[in-house]
Amino acid sequence: MKRIITDKTILTVDDIKDFIQMYEKEYTPKYDKLWNYFQGNNTAILDKKASDPNNPDNRTPVPYAKKIITTFTGYAYRPRYITYKSDNEPYIETLQATFNDNNEHIKTSQHGRNTGIYGVSYELLYIDGDNMAQPKFAVVDPRQMILIYDDSIEAKKFAAIRYYKTHDNMYAVAVYYKGTTDYYSMEKNRSGSIDSLILQSTESNYFGDLPITAYYLGDEIQGLIEPVLPLIDDYDLLISDSMNEFDRFAHAYMRLVGMSLSGFANSKEPGAINRALQLLKRRRIFENLPEKEAVSFLTKDIPTDYIRYMSELIRDQIHNQSHVPDLNSGAFKDVSGVAVQRLMFDFENVVSTAEAEFDVGLMDRIDLIGSLYKKTGQQVGDSNEITISHKRNAPMNTKEFADTSLTMKQAGFSSYLVADVMPDDIIPNVEEELARQEEEAQAMMPDVEMIPEVE
Repeated sequence: MKRIITDKTILTVDDIKDFIQMYEKEYTPKYDKLWNYFQGNNTAILDKKASDPNNPDNRTPVPYAKKIITTFTGYAYRPRYITYKSDNEPYIETLQATFNDNNEHIKTSQHGRNTGIYGVSYELLYIDGDNMAQPKFAVVDPRQMILIYDDSIEAKKFAAIRYYKTHDNMYAVAVYYKGTTDYYSMEKNRSGSIDSLILQSTESNYFGDLPITAYYLGDEIQGLIEPVLPLIDDYDLLISDSMNEFDRFAHAYMRLVGMSLSGFANSKEPGAINRALQLLKRRRIFENLPEKEAVSFLTKDIPTDYIRYMSELIRDQIHNQSHVPDLNSGAFKDVSGVAVQRLMFDFENVVSTAEAEFDVGLMDRIDLIGSLYKKTGQQVGDSNEITISHKRNAPMNTKEFADTSLTMKQAGFSSYLVADVMPDDIIPNVEEELARQEEEAQAMMPDVEMIPEVE
């Protein structure tokens, strides 16, 4: 998908209608499909038409898209694995207070997940009530947000349209500009076309800029699962057809040689044969057979080796083409940290690029929050003073980390850096760890009695 660009300087009612209708035609169906796959509601297999109503028709969607996104999010965007540092302590404390008030670590992780699904995630900054000193920000579903850029060489955010259903055919619409926000009510008819779009109110924008932050997974705005959707469809088809084969095997035809069910029924009454058949199924007993080969079943062999080969082939291709490894595979079992890094090389390239793009959105968020700080008299700092740090939630070998820390300590690195290099699962808070080390060092020092000076 491409960014939406316009040469307009203001949006008329007709412009807003056109953007919404265009978005619902070109963008929303794609985003709906990607969300369905993430939820495990794989449309290709669930919507498949039955070729023969008399044959088994298993439709088994495998939630492989969720596996890909969960691995990506857990590795790169695990809550609290993105941290913010600054030498300006009052500024970072004020910013962290705002982040804590907004559950920043959870919302940032959600943005990472959305970029993996859609290739983009949007955030709305706003003022909650009269407390301008504490800005709020919320994750917005990409299916409800249209971000519009100007047509300059380095395209800049021009306006944004957020719309969502309130009841029946009524929608709330907000159009954001750098200085103001216009609020509309919108009504659609049964065919989905817009009947009316009426301006309700206009408010000033306290942030001094468009209060929308965008997080991208590259300029092409393509998530991780979109390129492998056909492979996921193939995997669903393989699993479903394999289950169909098992059903055919379980419902194999019974062959009766030199006999008939009517002979067992001993009755000409209607339904007697069916009753006899049900009795055979329940008791699983034949009596008075004319010969030992009188009853057999028509079956065919299930190509288990072929099914296994194809399932492994498709699974490998899903991971290879999405660049997201299968951390549950045998390749990651009992291997060294160096081997893990080698196996993660392709994935790390994807994550590193995504991280750089993601930081643009994070800095935009900090800039918008900082502009509100200045308006409320909190001249505490600037976003240029912030350093964003990313950690990975990677398979780890604790002994190797300990050996690395010891080597760093012996080489003269600071205690802070030695502790900071350790995974958060081991040292979640570096400052607290250093404080504990200081306490232990003080406790181990012997008490020294002061000897009075001799005159």
